[in-house]
Amino acid sequence: METDPLERIAVALVDEIRARKPASSTPVLLPQTSPEAPSQPRTGRKRERRVALYPAHYSLRITDEDRDRFDACAERHRLAKGELFRRMLNAFEAIENEQEK
Repeated sequence: METDPLERIAVALVDEIRARKPASSTPVLLPQTSPEAPSQPRTGRKRERRVALYPAHYSLRITDEDRDRFDACAERHRLAKGELFRRMLNAFEAIENEQEK
């Protein structure tokens, strides 16, 4: 009768752990450093302000079903969600322009 693969792995791990050398009983001492008082107060260096790639963030209220449809469409067409949203807006504007003519 064969043994369960998980059981064989567990037994092999136990054997490997037992074969290892035991840890030394002497504690590892870290070098002692005394805190030094700063000679001059630290001045915070200001970071250069970065320009956001996408400066506006939108929070859309949509149903779970519509969110799932949107995510599935993005995955199906292998597009980033922002790119898919941009394409949807472009398509909507094209439809509006067709209807205005």
